[in-house]
Amino acid sequence: MRIRFLLMQSFLYLFLTPLIAQTGIMKSYYSDGVPKSEVSYVNDILDGQALYYYPNGNLRSEKNYSKGKLQGYVREYFDNGLIKEEYFMKEGIKEGFYRSYYENGALKELIVFEKGIQVKKNSFNFDPSYSAPIEAYQSGNRQQQVFNKRRTILICDVEICPVPVGGLNSIQDKLIYPEHALLYGLEGTVTLIATINEKGDVVATEILKGIGLGCDEAAQEAVKKTQFIPGQNYGKVVESKVTLNIEFKIFDRSLIQSNNEINGSKNLAVKNANENPVSNKPANVLTIKCNEQVCPRPIGGVDAIIEKFEVPSIAKRLKIKGEIIIEADVDMFGIVRDTKLIKGIGYGCDDALEIAILRTKFVSAKNNGVDVDSKVTVNYSLSLD
Repeated sequence: MRIRFLLMQSFLYLFLTPLIAQTGIMKSYYSDGVPKSEVSYVNDILDGQALYYYPNGNLRSEKNYSKGKLQGYVREYFDNGLIKEEYFMKEGIKEGFYRSYYENGALKELIVFEKGIQVKKNSFNFDPSYSAPIEAYQSGNRQQQVFNKRRTILICDVEICPVPVGGLNSIQDKLIYPEHALLYGLEGTVTLIATINEKGDVVATEILKGIGLGCDEAAQEAVKKTQFIPGQNYGKVVESKVTLNIEFKIFDRSLIQSNNEINGSKNLAVKNANENPVSNKPANVLTIKCNEQVCPRPIGGVDAIIEKFEVPSIAKRLKIKGEIIIEADVDMFGIVRDTKLIKGIGYGCDDALEIAILRTKFVSAKNNGVDVDSKVTVNYSLSLD
């Protein structure tokens, strides 16, 4: 009897299961509830629209199927919402224009297909100066839907709030934890108001609630580096203000100990330098060196850099002394393109000097009377006694 029952069960499974075919939109989700995919099936066959998403909620790709074959436009996206590639499929075969794009939205390739065969191709060089219009980010951006799904409430002064193109996590990704905040294990949330213009740029920030030790400034800097989809009123893009909460959380607790050890050694080095000076340079002297025939020089002299050097309050309080060495790339037009810290003293002083150098315009270096790109070494002996 038992054997007969098992045989009957196997018979029903084998012959009735095919009748229970998948029909409708099948959805999958990431662990935090953000959609991962939405795929349409008819009798277990792909038919209709298929959407796939990044973990930040933005579209990864969108496709259309007809009886299992790709039919219509296929679009792939970068995680910030910009289009990556798009092409048309006819009965599973590429037909017409295929376009691919660089990460900044500039056109990379334009290919023409006829019945799946490539008949023409044009490639375009990367243009770093190109900036995609804000509308281009909207095609793959799904942040409003993500906020609705998570019941995230943004406070703003318009009907539709401005949102970061890569989601709120894109701000957190740009966040640099201040060294002194790590030293003391400071955690908390900085609340600020960001003003977003019609182009999606952050034009101003205002701290509503701060936690100090450099975190307020770090939060503002991360927000300023973020591109937004601008806010809207009555369907029109407008300048708007939005309130943001930027979280500071130390996920690796070992960083606190390592920073205590690092800063302890820095303090010891400063102390030893005071007891046994190894440099004959007077305090607060800035020098610039290079390998060109004529070195680039700041317009207004070295004082132009020193005047832009904003000493962090913690460094003033601790009366920090030491030597900061920074390597800077100055182009043939006298603009500082990049900086690299060679030797520092911490407490925000190194970053402050880099910012001062980046904000300074130079008279370019020369070789044989011709303006050239150059690399300079800026040495600053600092004493805050």
